[in-house]
Amino acid sequence: MILANTTANGEELVADAHILPGSGVGEKAGNAIRDYAMSDPKATTSIVFAGTKVGIQPSPVVAAFSSRGPNTVTPSVLKPDIIAPGVNILAAWSQSVGPSGIAGDSRRVGFNIISGTSRSCPHVSGIAALLCAAHPEWSPAAIRSALMTTAYTEYPNGNGILDVVWMPSAFVMETSNLVVKC
Repeated sequence: MILANTTANGEELVADAHILPGSGVGEKAGNAIRDYAMSDPKATTSIVFAGTKVGIQPSPVVAAFSSRGPNTVTPSVLKPDIIAPGVNILAAWSQSVGPSGIAGDSRRVGFNIISGTSRSCPHVSGIAALLCAAHPEWSPAAIRSALMTTAYTEYPNGNGILDVVWMPSAFVMETSNLVVKC
């Protein structure tokens, strides 16, 4: 099975688990596959694993299902204030349900690649917790400001993506007093 994106999702690929063997492709590849299949009544092809590829750009991406601003109801308000990685995140997964989330899926995995706000929220919360521990005198507004002003990659809707690698160099942080307990 080949799942091809439409214009709404473009080239974004969401790694959903499926019962049937399948492959997801972006809109351009989907259009090319469709055109090829329509051009030859006996069209055939093969899929060959060419190895894992890292550093594919653009990455991270804003999910097609993410909120955007401004909106027509309140055009003067830009939301969200900040965004974080939330697409195709490797995360712990309950052994009580299969990776597809379908009741009949008998497969069990310890990890799954999933997307959503529930994936981006831990990124922001974790960075905020580290900032709180490093700067206990900072107010919630100061933490918010630090998160927003150290984000990168401005999008047309006015927000930026968290930059946890660059963020520590933006502040004087006393790590000798930082204790993180898990």
